Amino acid sequence: MTSRRVLVISYEPELIELVRLILARSRNDQVIAAYGGQEGLVKAEQDPPDLIILTILMPELDGWEVYARLKAIPSLASIPVLFQAALASSRAYPLVKQAGAQGYLCLPYSPQDLLAARDAVLRGETYYPPLPEKAR
Repeated sequence: MTSRRVLVISYEPELIELVRLILARSRNDQVIAAYGGQEGLVKAEQDPPDLIILTILMPELDGWEVYARLKAIPSLASIPVLFQAALASSRAYPLVKQAGAQGYLCLPYSPQDLLAARDAVLRGETYYPPLPEKAR
C-alpha cells in the first residue's frame, strides 16, 4: 500500500507518538502531529492530509467540534476521519456513525486495529470493528 500523509489530532503526545511509530514502520506514512483541536485545524488547512485521526475528548476544542469545522471547509470535507477515544464503543459508535466519520477506534487499540482502520478508510470503506466485551 502506498505511503500517505496522516494528521493525528490529540492532546496526548504519547498517543500521537505511538500512532506515528506504527504507521511509519508498517506503512511508511508521514505522520503530522497536532496537539489539540485548534492546531489540528490550522495544520489541516495549511497542508491537507490523506487521513485524519481525531481524538474525541480534548480540552478546549473537542473532536466533535473539530470534525464539524473540518467538514465545513470545502477543501477538507472529503478527507476521511477516524475518531479515537476511550468511550465505550456501544455509546460512541452510533454518535460517530451519525456524524458521518469513516471509522472509530476504541482506546486502547492494537497496532493491527490501527492498520486495518487506516487501510480500510483509505480504500473508501468504513471501519467499525466488532464491539469488545468490555465496551458493550
